Amino acid sequence: MRYCSIDIETTGLNPDTCDILQFAAVLDDLNDPKPLVDLPRFTTYFYKDEPICGEPYALGMHGQIFKKIAEAQRNGIEFDDRTGERYMKIESLPHALSVFLMKNDWPTDKRNRLKVTVAGKNVAGFDLRFLKTKIKDWEQIFFLSRTFDPAVLYLDYKKDTELPDLKTCMERANIAGEVAHTALEDALTVVKLIRYKMIKKTK
Repeated sequence: MRYCSIDIETTGLNPDTCDILQFAAVLDDLNDPKPLVDLPRFTTYFYKDEPICGEPYALGMHGQIFKKIAEAQRNGIEFDDRTGERYMKIESLPHALSVFLMKNDWPTDKRNRLKVTVAGKNVAGFDLRFLKTKIKDWEQIFFLSRTFDPAVLYLDYKKDTELPDLKTCMERANIAGEVAHTALEDALTVVKLIRYKMIKKTK
């Protein structure tokens, strides 16, 4: 089974009043689990002409992201060869992501749609809700309604009163470290969590 692990970093919780600063996607195939370092990955930062909007606590978390975006704008960088990171306006994401998927042999259906099973922590309730609010036309990308949230795999139904957060999932999978709060690292963590339960492979 092929899936796309995605994560976003935003300036708050409300997609109507807050902005997306960063998006990342990592492609994985549970039938052919390549080393994590070799997995296709896509990451981009977003800039806009008008002021960025958001909530104070979230704005305060992302000083490094704002610095990277400002430096890229100042130097006219759209793609950083050293890191593989992109910089674009958010309306350019559907085309850029489509090119990435097709470059990595993602299949299309009879209507030429790229049908994508999405994985991520709270991906349906947060990430996709934000993305679909900010971008109305996804061109040929079709996000399947059934998403893959690793929290279900780590539920201790005898003790938990709610689905575990990402940090708790990491602890239960013996994954060291903290939640990164950068889109690419968090997308990769989701891949590790899924692999740990599904195929016992996390490298």
